[in-house]
Amino acid sequence: MHGAILFNGNAESEEWLVRTAAPFLLASRHRDPEVAASRRTLLVTAGWAEHEHDEAHVKRALNASGIPSAFDGGFDRTHENLSLLSELDAVLRGAPELAEAFRELRRAEATARRFYLEHNAHTIDLFRRTLREAKAQAPDLDLSSLLADLAHPTGPGSLVRHALARELRRAFRTLESNDDHLFELLGEIERRAFDNAGVGYHPGFRAAKDRLERRILSASTIFLFGGRLDLLLGALRFFRLRDAFVEALRCGAQIVAVSAGALVLCERVIVYDDFAETPRDFQLYDRGLGIVQDIQVLPHCMERIQTDDRDNLAYLARRFRHHACVGLNQRSLLLLEFAPRRARSVGDDDGVYVFGPDGNKRCHGRGEEVPIS
Repeated sequence: MHGAILFNGNAESEEWLVRTAAPFLLASRHRDPEVAASRRTLLVTAGWAEHEHDEAHVKRALNASGIPSAFDGGFDRTHENLSLLSELDAVLRGAPELAEAFRELRRAEATARRFYLEHNAHTIDLFRRTLREAKAQAPDLDLSSLLADLAHPTGPGSLVRHALARELRRAFRTLESNDDHLFELLGEIERRAFDNAGVGYHPGFRAAKDRLERRILSASTIFLFGGRLDLLLGALRFFRLRDAFVEALRCGAQIVAVSAGALVLCERVIVYDDFAETPRDFQLYDRGLGIVQDIQVLPHCMERIQTDDRDNLAYLARRFRHHACVGLNQRSLLLLEFAPRRARSVGDDDGVYVFGPDGNKRCHGRGEEVPIS
């Protein structure tokens, strides 16, 4: 793939994100000369819910950054909205059978997540109590050390520490198993819902999907903004747009992804629900598009992760062991290029944070390569 993805954690404003990404936008890599010359920009704002098309401020920022609008028939042909949520609403209004299948799918997903969280709540509570007891026995040990293989414990209290370490590893296995179970279950119920309703062959669905794919494939740059993760991811998955984004990247398109927009590109969507009635730990929310296979993006890094707590970082990196755990802040910028494949920190005012299973935190400043494998 000739394209690239610019990740940001949680931009202070959409205008700031456009201004900061301007050099990235102006240097189009698209292999189609017409698309490269047009600098067409596609705005994906489904996460803004009922404000999906309130993007005038973004277009003004794009104009000020050197990418002027070009109007035809009263429409801006340079800066276009994907209109993802509007297309979804139109399809569901015109096809009651698909609307019912979609509602049933959302109910099933909510049920699966509810039981997953209940299972995890008990295990996480037990894990934390076990860790407190282990550290009371040996205050000098951290989680990473406790989880190391202690096949031949020696010294005073070593047998108790060994027993507690075994319990910690057991809790991790349970959490990992719960995550894998939800990941597979959500995929299964989505396939069954779509297969039973014949979504892929409904004419309204096919026409809307075709329009969406044309918009994606004609863009030089695609902005994936944040907002309501459930709306953005649900609509992307409904229209099965992963392949269109992959093809756009293959042709040299560039994606700017922030907050929820960054999360949906990963294989697994990991969230922290700080608005829940009962505070939640980091949890698996859903399957992402799986376009980025080797990075687990964690937006709002300093707001939601206790980055000075080695035990917390070791827990996070080990719990979500499938990929490199990368934390991004308001002014963190991570550039992922595919040819050759490499990741670099490119923000002027903040770095990119990588959390290791040993509990260490490494901040990569501007120009530094970020290990992703």
